Amino acid sequence: MHTFKIKNNRLGHVIILVAVLFLMGVTFWAFFLKEEPVEFKGGGIIIALIIGGIGGVVLFMSLRAIILNPDVLVINEKGFEYNPGGISSGFMEWRNVAEIKFTEVRTQQGQLPGPIWEKVLAIKFKDPSIYAHQYNPLLRGLMHINKNMYDADMFFRLSSFGNQVDEVYELMMRYWNASKTSL
Repeated sequence: MHTFKIKNNRLGHVIILVAVLFLMGVTFWAFFLKEEPVEFKGGGIIIALIIGGIGGVVLFMSLRAIILNPDVLVINEKGFEYNPGGISSGFMEWRNVAEIKFTEVRTQQGQLPGPIWEKVLAIKFKDPSIYAHQYNPLLRGLMHINKNMYDADMFFRLSSFGNQVDEVYELMMRYWNASKTSL
């Protein structure tokens, strides 16, 4: 069985790790090591807690991605697994795929002026309830919202595939079409 994989971009996670460590280091210095440290009153406590909390989570996720180096996408004749940011969809079988299409969704993605339209690869399942147990409650809610807004159950950011978007799409279509004829 041929398996196609797209590996995680470790360099991106290393850059994020360095940036977060720098920000957390500056915060620690400002609150504890500086000759006249920032006082822990009102806004100072909130800023320190926010930077420490978010920084800790991002630090953990970046280290996890660097050490484990999970595949972002795994495709074979039986199905696929999409694992962006270390959060896996679980294994999805081709025989449960109803439609594969490109579509555009509204996304924030760090843009200051507001949401933008982003082209994504969308998958609609024949029976999405088969996979509902694989998602945590938050992802289940997002899956339901996406289904109502865009008539698809799962979305692949094209940036996850780097310069292999066409190859991924062609492979998905080939395996999906083959699964329809083998039923």
